[in-house]
Amino acid sequence: MTAKVKTRIKICGIRSPEEIEIAALYGADAVGFITEVPVESPRKLDSDTAAYLVSRVPETLSSVLVIMPENADTAVGLINKIKPDIVQIHSRLPHLELEIIKEKTGIPIIKTLSVPAQGEASNAGSGNPASVSSLLEEVSLLEEADIVDSILLDTARSEKPGGTGCVHDWALSRRISEETRLPLILAGGLKPENVRGAIRAVSPYAVDTASGVETCGKKDAVKIKSFIEEVRCANAFL
Repeated sequence: MTAKVKTRIKICGIRSPEEIEIAALYGADAVGFITEVPVESPRKLDSDTAAYLVSRVPETLSSVLVIMPENADTAVGLINKIKPDIVQIHSRLPHLELEIIKEKTGIPIIKTLSVPAQGEASNAGSGNPASVSSLLEEVSLLEEADIVDSILLDTARSEKPGGTGCVHDWALSRRISEETRLPLILAGGLKPENVRGAIRAVSPYAVDTASGVETCGKKDAVKIKSFIEEVRCANAFL
């Protein structure tokens, strides 16, 4: 008998104990804490706040530290202070730096890759989202190096590598998923209204949402519940 598919769910941009409780109540699998990032974000936390919130995460949820470190030492320092279950790296660190993070902390690493917003041309040579060929090459190199545990595809625009709230081309995500053994986490503009279609199109290991479950900049319990229900409905038909 074939085992039931279960797409894991990460609610990102958590900012309070109450939001953690809501995510746990409705059956999310992980919560993300965007910490000390060098870009403007309404969900950005300082390391003290992140450490406090991570300490409040129940065992039913995985805590994910979302960071953009300049080097391995910065990442290791944040991980040791905040003590998450998993770290998500948004910056373009060399493989050697990722290896150092892995060796010194021993926790799973999610590596974020930037994908162009739907309908936008990509330009791999100017810091913009990578081209299809370069994305596939990067995924292949990460897989061969065996230093990350999963990849997360997020939509980028201009100099913002993720957290744009925009959808990207799911056909590209599907292609990457089919060409790698690494678990693929799908992010970028996911919300209750489109997550079922995203799962059917890509069949990701997990889905990630932040602004898609917010109202007026705050996590919305009704939207979180609806998002999780839509994911489970999609799973029922896979």
